[in-house]
Amino acid sequence: MATTNYDAVVPPAQPTKTKHPNEESETQTRKRVRFASSPTEFSAAASALTPSIPNNPTTPPAPLTRSQISTLKRRIHRLESAKLRIRFFMKILLLFVLGTVGNNIFGIISRQLRMHYSGSLALGFIPPIERFAGKSPWSPWVSLFGTTDKGEVAEFSVPRETLQPFGAYPNILNITPEMREEFHPVVIFPLRNMNANTCKGKNDESAKIARKFWRTQTDNTIRNGESCSASSGDPKMLNAKYDYIIKDHTGKNPDTNESSIMLEGGEKVPQLLPTRQKALEYAKTQKLSKGFDVGRFDEDRRGMYTSSLFLNGSETDHDENTEKWRTVHVGLDIGGPVGTKVYAFSDGVIHSAGYNPDVGDYGHVIVVEHHLSSSGKTSDGDIKPSSKIYALYGHLDAKSTLGKYPGQKVRKGQVLGRMGNTADNGGWTGTHVHFQLAVHPPEKEHDMPGAVTMADRKTALLEYIDPRYVVGEVY
Repeated sequence: MATTNYDAVVPPAQPTKTKHPNEESETQTRKRVRFASSPTEFSAAASALTPSIPNNPTTPPAPLTRSQISTLKRRIHRLESAKLRIRFFMKILLLFVLGTVGNNIFGIISRQLRMHYSGSLALGFIPPIERFAGKSPWSPWVSLFGTTDKGEVAEFSVPRETLQPFGAYPNILNITPEMREEFHPVVIFPLRNMNANTCKGKNDESAKIARKFWRTQTDNTIRNGESCSASSGDPKMLNAKYDYIIKDHTGKNPDTNESSIMLEGGEKVPQLLPTRQKALEYAKTQKLSKGFDVGRFDEDRRGMYTSSLFLNGSETDHDENTEKWRTVHVGLDIGGPVGTKVYAFSDGVIHSAGYNPDVGDYGHVIVVEHHLSSSGKTSDGDIKPSSKIYALYGHLDAKSTLGKYPGQKVRKGQVLGRMGNTADNGGWTGTHVHFQLAVHPPEKEHDMPGAVTMADRKTALLEYIDPRYVVGEVY
């Protein structure tokens, strides 16, 4: 029976490696290789992983071969490249986060500042951004980004040309015809009695009947006005139903002088008296007009606004062609006899009231914070929260501002004041009320820029909306 040689099956015993007390483990060595911060440290750590003879202080470690050195160099290069890429992407990520957060903070601050200092969007912290929105540069419209009454950013279309028809301007507050029907008239006009033998016609008893003049008309002669010769021979646009004329202050008519007006007797007087003393003297002998008229919104009145009050700059810039002149009218002028009543069109509170003394300014003026009721009701039956709009009533008489104070309640249809003469209205011989609407509260007390430069026109039309959205299609 054959015997098994177990010595041939069991492998010979391996020599035991004596571990030095300070010698690190293989796992620690691999970590040192992985997180090496320099090529020297990496090479030293990698050498510890290479096969070596048993620990024998008399035997030096085997040197690295060329292939091992080449491999180590490639690994070092890959590590350095990875570090550079990580640093680059971290910088990009940091810039993106800072830009996003900074832009949000900047937008919030700018919106709050614009709502606080909002005499005009052009005066805001960030001006609206103009763009064509894919339209041709020759389009009659231009798109602007502006803020609504709630501080929200929205896009609106603004007409490039002045004196556009009703409905062409941004209706920022979304005033509907149903809302307009509920407004009280700012001024009440009498009806006109057209006579076949005269252009202007003569008023009869029905002309004394008060009518709300803001209703939207369907007759083309009412919507567009008709050309007619007044007693002075100057062509004027007349409204066919209500007894008022539509004035043209553009200066394009060579037969008229926009710096003066003609009284019913044929006498010409300046539109604006040059000094306060002249205004006081003229008021004593002022010939009172009995007619009514309307001065248009978004009208370029270069021949009319010649006072330094309408100049953005010094007197040395006195040039009728300069862009520094504020000649674009952003309100509605409703003319009538001295003492004509001016009404609040909606409920609200007095924002400010006072007297602006400069020649050509508003004189006695009231600013009302009106509340426009939104459509619909709450579950309790109450009207939904209203939008705010700020209305300026300028060129009033001295008694109009007496007893008026901020926060005082105003009711729809309340008589706010009366049209003033030259002693009270800033020196304007053409008695009228300047009616202007603003989306945001005025920057100064009882004041708004009634005219802006042509350069500021587009942004101003987002702040000062067309008053016809309140009074209706008067021309």
